Amino acid sequence: MTTISNRTADAFVKRPPRETRLFLVHGTDEGLVRERAKALVAATLGDDRDPLQLTRMEGDAIARDPGALVDEVYAIAMFGGERVVWIEAQGGDPSPALEPLFARPPQDCVVIVEAGSLKRGAPVRVAFENGAAAASIECYPDDRNDLGRLVDAEARAAGLSVAPEAREALVALLGSDRGTTRGELGKLMLYARGKQRVEVADVEAIVADAAPSGLDALIDAALLGEMALLEASAARYFADGGEAGPLGARLAARLTLLHRLRLEMERGRSFEEALQGLGARMPPATRAALVKEAARWSAAALGKRLAAAPALAARARREPRLGAALATRALWSLASDRRAGG
Repeated sequence: MTTISNRTADAFVKRPPRETRLFLVHGTDEGLVRERAKALVAATLGDDRDPLQLTRMEGDAIARDPGALVDEVYAIAMFGGERVVWIEAQGGDPSPALEPLFARPPQDCVVIVEAGSLKRGAPVRVAFENGAAAASIECYPDDRNDLGRLVDAEARAAGLSVAPEAREALVALLGSDRGTTRGELGKLMLYARGKQRVEVADVEAIVADAAPSGLDALIDAALLGEMALLEASAARYFADGGEAGPLGARLAARLTLLHRLRLEMERGRSFEEALQGLGARMPPATRAALVKEAARWSAAALGKRLAAAPALAARARREPRLGAALATRALWSLASDRRAGG
């Protein structure tokens, strides 16, 4: 059985064994699936490959005509050398078309199947895990350690260092998709060019969703009881065309997260342990506000408030003319609640 775990996969795809000819790259992180499939192509053909050495095929086309895959894989290269057949099998099951390849693995061709999330026991996954010349490569979202290493590597390549606070902010914000992570880090390193070190201000200025939105500022003011800031933020939000529906939805999400955090904290976990356990990612400013909100509110008080936000959004949809007034009243009630701690 050849299953390459997510943790060892990056090293594996850079130097795959010569005897392995069939690769399944799969998982929930689509960007990482694509990155590792590309790495396998590069490891097999090199950087100066002839375009004729690489053939792309769609899973649906293979399902309609399984013989086309066999013909392509066993075709003799015009100028010799290795070839790669890269199959995008998002959603379909290419197992029937692949059976002849498992029975007689190709000698001068590597087959890479790029798939999405596959459950254990899925036919195509079992075939690659058990195939003599095959490997199943897992691709799941980066954890905090992986992200830290990725941030450091991108910074070194750009000739920069990263302040500890900026590194922590990036780890908190990124990680759901390797392609998106690399894109955001690339923008950040370009933005910081000419400096010696990336700071938190750089992260907040350039990384997508790093800075809190007007909605977040408004909700934070209400949950922290900052009446003057709430009044100013609400006026600005609605003057800029903000609507009560999205505000109610965002408020419901924040209350739900805060309620879950408080439940964990009241069971004896620290804020950091509770946040990490929930897998929540957020901008540094939002995280700082959430620390204060978790200190101000109890789980019981939040539980009593949870039903109000969805009700606000529903009524705002029914009576859009009253939306601003209804939302402002609900936020004012939150800010002035003296029972937040119990």
